[in-house]
Amino acid sequence: MLLNMVLVKISLLSKIFTCLLVLMSILLLYTLFARKPINEQTLNVQISLFSLLKTAIIAAEEGGRYVVSARNNFKIDSKGKTKEGAEDTVTTADFLSHCAMLNVFKTAFADLTVVSEEKTAACENGNVRHESSPWETSVGPVKDRYVSREDVMVWIDPLDATQEYTEKLYEYVTTMACVAVKGRPILGVVHYPFSRTTSWAWVGNVLSPDLRPAEGRLEMQKTKIIVSRSHSGPIKEALAKSMRNFELIVAAGAGFKALKVAKGEVDAYLHATAIKKWDTCAGNAVLDALGGRMTTKHNFTIDYADASDAVNTDGLVATLKNHESFLGKF
Repeated sequence: MLLNMVLVKISLLSKIFTCLLVLMSILLLYTLFARKPINEQTLNVQISLFSLLKTAIIAAEEGGRYVVSARNNFKIDSKGKTKEGAEDTVTTADFLSHCAMLNVFKTAFADLTVVSEEKTAACENGNVRHESSPWETSVGPVKDRYVSREDVMVWIDPLDATQEYTEKLYEYVTTMACVAVKGRPILGVVHYPFSRTTSWAWVGNVLSPDLRPAEGRLEMQKTKIIVSRSHSGPIKEALAKSMRNFELIVAAGAGFKALKVAKGEVDAYLHATAIKKWDTCAGNAVLDALGGRMTTKHNFTIDYADASDAVNTDGLVATLKNHESFLGKF
């Protein structure tokens, strides 16, 4: 009798153990096949700003290589006229750089939102080259910061100063990448393809060597103001009425002009008419990192959180200091 009871218990335990094995097997199969693969793209809802900055530098430099390689073999087209009546030029170099930069970002972070000046190019994923970068030698220890992926918006300008590119005025030409977090520009990269130099900044963290503030910089005798070569609007006449003892510098490329301010070579970059946010985002980040400011001409902060809102229609004031003194001048 006792032996029969023991056998019954053993049989019951065996069935329970078998059921547990079956349940565990089902759970394991579900984990392996029903769920998404475990990888950085699906599980990492936090994203490294250090990785984003390095990617932005590589992207700007990669786009710049295509800009240089196409300089003697490109086609020119037009997107139409600007509000000022100037031709809005686009070239095959713009699209080549766009695809190169987009591929760099999408290779590193497949699901990031990237807003570009050029949207019509059909880009195929290609191999991403990575030649030596200023990043590799000039950055020291950096304390990383992680942000929510859904708060990140990338803005790229594959070829700033396209008109000047067609005229071989290469000193104005840049490729730019910018990372905004919750609408605020945090990482900015401005690359000069023809001189192979790159300026970059991470707000509150680190700057490229060329942007580190110079000690004992001399004050300028005249107030130097830089304005657009092709989109100046009525700004020259307005400044002549509102300011004295100033020098007006006419130049192309929003990136070029923003860096002139960042390096202390001019006092202000002023723009009276509408301007696209991919033109200003990188320069905005650089100036913020240096303690400067970039706002609309009515002193409103420029927001970079909405890809569908790509145009700032309220002009621009960019400075390293004395920002308020340039408001209301035009």
